[in-house]
Amino acid sequence: MDNKEKRTRPDAQKPYKPGEKGFAVFLLVIGLFFTWQSWKLYSSAPGASSYGAVPLFCSCVIDFMAILILITDRKKSSENSGVPFGQILKNTLRHLFSLDILIMLGLVLAYCIALYVGAGFMIATPIFLWVGMSYLSRGKFLKNILWTALCMAFIYLIFRVLFSVVLP
Repeated sequence: MDNKEKRTRPDAQKPYKPGEKGFAVFLLVIGLFFTWQSWKLYSSAPGASSYGAVPLFCSCVIDFMAILILITDRKKSSENSGVPFGQILKNTLRHLFSLDILIMLGLVLAYCIALYVGAGFMIATPIFLWVGMSYLSRGKFLKNILWTALCMAFIYLIFRVLFSVVLP
């Protein structure tokens, strides 16, 4: 075994899962969008201490890293190699949006709707936290009530008491 074989990861020969190569493209598109938005912020008040300087820097780093990932991984094989585009899209969506992710996205949507219709932060948030944690941990209802209470106490103390933020 030569030095190069010692340095490679054991999983370096495995092909990418569906969606792994496409995620770098997705990351680049999102990064470019945020770069454009942060450039608009920065150009309204240019300078190192501008409120747009940090978002512009961070989004440029995201763009750079996404391009770097695309360049370094361009020749690596994928499980989707040689598969028709429709099947690639189906495989990718199935891999990226598992049942757990879809349920959590539904919970986030329900939480946003609850806030929008006026349920109140101090009512909707503990319900969302408890249901989400109970689903993801597959039970442990009592333990999740304690964690929810701890999170809500922390949020209340930091934002309402310390920073005097009026919670919705």
